[in-house]
Amino acid sequence: MTHQVTRTGRCFCGDLSITIAGDPVLVSSCACTRCQRRTGGFFGVTVYVKPDQIVARTGATDTFQAPGATTTFHRCARCGTSLWWVPDDDDDIVGLAGGCFAGQDLPAPQRMVFTATRHPFVHTPPGLPEYEDGPPE
Repeated sequence: MTHQVTRTGRCFCGDLSITIAGDPVLVSSCACTRCQRRTGGFFGVTVYVKPDQIVARTGATDTFQAPGATTTFHRCARCGTSLWWVPDDDDDIVGLAGGCFAGQDLPAPQRMVFTATRHPFVHTPPGLPEYEDGPPE
C-alpha cells in the first residue's frame, strides 16, 4: 500500500487552511504585475491542483475578483491572505499560493512566466523554462 502525501497551506493568522493530497499538477512562478500586487512580492508561486485533490478546508473566506478579471480569489476573512483561486472559465484546476505551504516539501517551480515584467534583479534558475508572456498553450 502506498502512502499519498498530504500538504496543508495556511494563511498568515492560521484561521484558514486547505489540505491537498498528492503531488501538484504544476508549480509555476509568475512575474506578472497582478501576481506581484496580489502577493506583495517580486513574483508569485502557484501550486496547481485538480479540485478532487483538495481533501480538507477550514476557516471562513471572503472572495474577490480584480476589475475586468475572470478569476475568483479566496482569502482569509480575518487576515486577508489570498490562499487559493479558481478561474471562472476552468473549473478543472485550482491555484494555491505556494508560500502558504511554508516549510513543506513542495516540488520546485517548473517554469517562470511573464518574465517581461519581472524586476531586473529577479533571475530564473538555470535550466528552468521561462516565457516573456503567459505560458505556452
